[in-house]
Order: sequence, then C-alpha cells, then structure tokens
Amino acid sequence: MHLHTLTQESPDWAYWAKEIASIDWAAGAYLAKKMTTTKFLPWERVIVAEDGDRLVGCCALLAKDIVENTTATPFISTVYVVPDYRGHHISQQLVIRAEREAEAAHFKSTFIATEHMGLYEKLGYSEFTREPDIFGREMRLLARSFPKDDPFGHLPNG
Repeated sequence: MHLHTLTQESPDWAYWAKEIASIDWAAGAYLAKKMTTTKFLPWERVIVAEDGDRLVGCCALLAKDIVENTTATPFISTVYVVPDYRGHHISQQLVIRAEREAEAAHFKSTFIATEHMGLYEKLGYSEFTREPDIFGREMRLLARSFPKDDPFGHLPNG
C-alpha cells in the first residue's frame, strides 16, 4: 500500500478523481466533483492510498469543508478507506499525511468536520463546537494543533 499526495497539476489527478467518484460513500462523489469543477488553492491536496492500481483510501486537505459557518482552516476532509482495508490504520496514515502537508504549508493546526465519535480523538483531535453542514446535519468540529517541538510525536510514522 502506498500513499500519493496529489495537486491539480498532478498528471493522474483526473484518474484519481474518477476512482474517488466510484467509492461507496456519497462524500466520494462530492470530492470527485470538487476535484473536477473547482480551482484548488496551491496548498490544497488530495491524498490517495493505493494497492497496486486499486484505490483503497483517500482524504483531502481543503480550505473549506461542508461546514460554511466557520473561519477555521484548513480541513482534513473525506477520510475514507474501502471496507476490505479497514482495521489496518490506513485512515490514520491518511490523516498524518494531510497534517504534514498542512504543516508544510505553514498552518499551525488542522480541523475536521465529522459525525463520528472517538475516531479522530485517537489522533489528538478535540471537539470545539458543533455547526450544521451544507446538508443540514449537525457536525462536530474538531481541531488539533501541532506541538512546536514534535508535531507528530504522538503518532507513528506514516
């Protein structure tokens, strides 16, 4: 399994957008549409996990996610792992890669909008508010700041 960090200039951007569109979660189609119709900021990224030529997971580092009533940025969005690959810490590896990309872009923290309880807390995230998303669902907004001395010391290498 390999992780790839993509920008809109990546030669395989359209290929991975098509693969992400086919996942069994509506957020995949949402992200794929954003990839094909929206101009990404230079630091925004999509991270894919692949095994051979098969997409096994993805996430995105975006300025905004599905919660509009916040000034928080950047968001780690659309964290997904195909069912056959769950339980192997791939989502953790995707989040770590997104955090590293955010830090490289000089951000001091990252944010996640989610309905899940407990998943991201294991990675050091804490809820700071709840807001409705663009679909009317109440989302938990989570944040994690990067410690100055060891920004990923609490996480294994990904």
